[in-house]
Amino acid sequence: MEFLVISGGLRDDARMTRAHVFVSTSIVLALIASGCSGSSADATSSTVTTIATTVASTSAPSSTVTTTTTAPPTTTTTAPTTTTTTTAPTTTTTAPTTTTTTAPPDPPPAAVGGLTVQIGGGSGEVIPEWDRNAEPDIAGYRLWYSDDPGAAKVLLAELPHDPSALSAPAYNHGDRIAYVDLRAQIEGKHCYQVSAFDLGGHEGQRSPEVCLPVTPTTVPTGFEVGLGGGSGEVAISWHRIPDADADHYNLWYSEWPGGTKTLLAAVAHDPSALTGPAYDVGGGVTMYIDFPRTLEDNRNCYQLSAVDSAGHESARTGELCSTGL
Repeated sequence: MEFLVISGGLRDDARMTRAHVFVSTSIVLALIASGCSGSSADATSSTVTTIATTVASTSAPSSTVTTTTTAPPTTTTTAPTTTTTTTAPTTTTTAPTTTTTTAPPDPPPAAVGGLTVQIGGGSGEVIPEWDRNAEPDIAGYRLWYSDDPGAAKVLLAELPHDPSALSAPAYNHGDRIAYVDLRAQIEGKHCYQVSAFDLGGHEGQRSPEVCLPVTPTTVPTGFEVGLGGGSGEVAISWHRIPDADADHYNLWYSEWPGGTKTLLAAVAHDPSALTGPAYDVGGGVTMYIDFPRTLEDNRNCYQLSAVDSAGHESARTGELCSTGL
């Protein structure tokens, strides 16, 4: 037995719910009534199943309920950005400024000045002499020597600056230092230079070269020409010169006045070295006998010159000829 109950067109959800309840109640009552009429258990079961199926197949109109759940607005909480910059304290350590004062380099001594070279003493020794330098740190001097002008020098002596420390052959001469060079003097060939050195060992520039000056040899005096002896010889005499470096005399001859002279003889200066026909006649006078000669007036003419140890020759005397015959 099927029942179809149509709810009276209810549209809203509440009315439809009440219709469902009404139908369900009617069905239950119908079932009870059927059971009372003595239907078999199988029939009841089948009817109930059918009703249940029918009821299950009768659906209320679909009602779609759309529930939109709107989430609360998203709250973005941005934590404030805290930038922590940890700056290590800058420690500037300034090393103490060390000022190094560099002393200027010690300059070498100045060149030595006032160098002279001369003959001195009774033995004709050569004496170089120079001024002392004014620098306060001068330790001494070096004396350089060569035989010839312009030649390479060798160290002759090293002398102290302090006058009290000088010893022979060096000596103090006022504000100058002198050195006695005992070698045989040769004019124009004893050449010297001097340099100063200081306490630090720095040597200064050498002085200009100075050589023993060539001193003109003294022209002989007392020159005479006359007759000597009874054999017709000619006697020539002169005074020996005072020069310490005198070595000998040259006797020049020509037969006629003004004629070209030739060397007649080299006569020693030292009286002890004289040999005939040259003689020491005393009083510092040397005589030379020229023999044999033809004795005529204004014939047999002579000149005389002196020569030193270096070979420097003096000027000749005036010409003398034999006269008065």
